[in-house]
Amino acid sequence: MTLRADGKHLLSDAVTSLGIALSADGQHVEALGLLTHVAKSQPELSAAQADLANALLAADRIEDAITGFSDVLRLDPDSAQAYCGLGLAYQRIQRWHEAAEAFRTTELLAPDQAVGPYNLGLALSALGEPEDARAALLRAAALEPDDAGIREALQALLIPSASDDQRAPVATATAPRFGGDIRTFALPEVLEFLRLQNKTGSLVVSSRRGAAIIRLVRGQVTSASAPGVSRLGETLVARGIITPAALERALARQRSEDGESAEALGAVLLSEHPAYREALTQAVFQQVIDALGEMLTWTEGAFSFHPGSDRGRPAIAFDLQNVVLEVIRIADERNATRSST
Repeated sequence: MTLRADGKHLLSDAVTSLGIALSADGQHVEALGLLTHVAKSQPELSAAQADLANALLAADRIEDAITGFSDVLRLDPDSAQAYCGLGLAYQRIQRWHEAAEAFRTTELLAPDQAVGPYNLGLALSALGEPEDARAALLRAAALEPDDAGIREALQALLIPSASDDQRAPVATATAPRFGGDIRTFALPEVLEFLRLQNKTGSLVVSSRRGAAIIRLVRGQVTSASAPGVSRLGETLVARGIITPAALERALARQRSEDGESAEALGAVLLSEHPAYREALTQAVFQQVIDALGEMLTWTEGAFSFHPGSDRGRPAIAFDLQNVVLEVIRIADERNATRSST
């Protein structure tokens, strides 16, 4: 009896595998015939019903696929696969609200998979909700940073196409730039995008307070400055880490280099005073924290990213995600202190 049962399951598995392969190859009639047979012979098995529903979706039989995935959910209400399939089916017929809800549940049931937030981002973008779409796509990118589809979807939201500006030239010799309004594109999201894309260049943020700059190398922050925040050189001299003469020499060296290839002041000073690495690194980190802390308080303004050349591993650099999290932590502590007084 056991041998017969095992043999039946082995045969069923083989038929299922063949059906799935035929579906992937575009032989939908043959695939549906095999998978329908398996599903009818095992009506209590949610996996068999899910395989059939996926084949129906691949065959573009959308309404039948929706019914199939709904049947799966009656058998297994916590099936992330079924909710994702349901979302994809709704996506095919542009029922974006239903698709978004299905993908939200997919992400909830399978938080370690990028498929839920990725497809949710696409659905929200179609619904005209760019901020929520970016947040969903950033969650997907954090799970699958090397996925080309996720990167392209993020770029489509953050980088305007040439058709958006009829005055834009057809071709340009410089690397593409992008920008936006910080009321629409939150700076933490822009910075996370640049980190995930391993961008090198300068992010310029302007507001009524003035202009701020964050310099990046391969997605890591190397320096930052903002209005109201003391300059790095002034801070180093005030702390007695370097002398005014040493600062002037470093600034002169900076000015002698080309704008794009000029190293950050901290890197220049480190090359001349390697024994000061710890003190210089701490000072640069604090400068970055203070500058970003100032920028994240701005509620209006504009940003633009200007790509730069990658000159290799920077002498002083910090993980951008850790820096932003530290800035947010400090801000939360300050707010908590104010609330308690």
